[in-house]
Amino acid sequence: MSPIELLRQTKPTVRSEPEVIWSATDAPLIPRSDLTDRQREQLDDFAYRYGLAPESYDILVSDSAVLFTPCGRGVISVLPDRKCWHIPGGILAPDELKPKIVRWLKQVGDAAGKTLVMYSITPEDVGPFRDAGYEVNFLGVEPTLNLGSIDWSGSEHRWVRRQTSFCKRSSLEVVEISDEIDRRALAGELMEILTEDLAGRTYPKPLRLLEGAFDPARLSRRRLFVARDKADRRMFGFLACSPMENGSAWAFETYRKRDSAPRGTIPFLFREVTDRLQSEGVCRVSLCLVPGKGVNSPENVASGEGHPTVRRLLDVWYRRMSAVFNIQGQDYFKQRFRPTDDPRYTCVSSKSSVWTLMSFLRTTGALKPSPVNLMRNVWRSLHRKS
Repeated sequence: MSPIELLRQTKPTVRSEPEVIWSATDAPLIPRSDLTDRQREQLDDFAYRYGLAPESYDILVSDSAVLFTPCGRGVISVLPDRKCWHIPGGILAPDELKPKIVRWLKQVGDAAGKTLVMYSITPEDVGPFRDAGYEVNFLGVEPTLNLGSIDWSGSEHRWVRRQTSFCKRSSLEVVEISDEIDRRALAGELMEILTEDLAGRTYPKPLRLLEGAFDPARLSRRRLFVARDKADRRMFGFLACSPMENGSAWAFETYRKRDSAPRGTIPFLFREVTDRLQSEGVCRVSLCLVPGKGVNSPENVASGEGHPTVRRLLDVWYRRMSAVFNIQGQDYFKQRFRPTDDPRYTCVSSKSSVWTLMSFLRTTGALKPSPVNLMRNVWRSLHRKS
């Protein structure tokens, strides 16, 4: 073999660049009021491209602080509470960067004396957290509609068809409001509907970390669909969808209706919007997290993973506390659409404790129910059981 042929067959030596070590001190939390226009544009771009959870896009309107990675290619939303940082929506960054970001966040938390709690982590993303020493807890399930062949036929969709039929007979139609001027003009009415829908509940305001943040004046890339009367255009309900995975998936995150809305208004919105997204080639629709469901399943208990107290409390919340926050009722409604239940996890940078749980309740707003509504709803719940 000639020297030239030998040279051609020899693979060139590739010298890998040494990994840049991020310092734990390179982690300034930025209050939302201090964000520059460029940073706000980055939030929108990262949330749209890299969001995997329904609440990922909330980073644009949440009252949280934000934390950019030192490389500037990733960001997380942080709700600080004393010794805890609550991080909804996951890590908004390219997949190849996530293991490094997970390790860096652990160092940041340890250096600052903070416990980091990450929410709605997918099974595909849990591995790096385990490897970095996080405590992994099963949080619940995310009901998902895989689009492409949904036609609402068969006995399993009879209820959805019945609600749709009733709404159409009531002269309801679903329209998308895409013009920014029109959406701003409807902001007051949207908030009126949201307030009316929550008025009699134990928590008359959305719970942070568990329910989507909704600002009708700042929808950005969210899509807004309204159910209205065909004749007088009176609005009876609305559905705001948040983008995920570069627009290939959408989350039905905020949906509300008037007390006077025709029966089936929300199922009608769900079906009509699902059909439109499916016709556009969207791959998936998320019906948003159901916390506590499945935490005591045999496989989760047998795994021995996570904190047993967290598992028990989530299970009690899901099964026994409908008068406070009716998770089981919400799940019953979502199951009418025959979704697939995808598991979701929380990842805690240190061990969970009673202080972590108290911080969670404080941050969500669960410690501040409406006393009148709580007593009324507990009484109704006991009356139904009796």
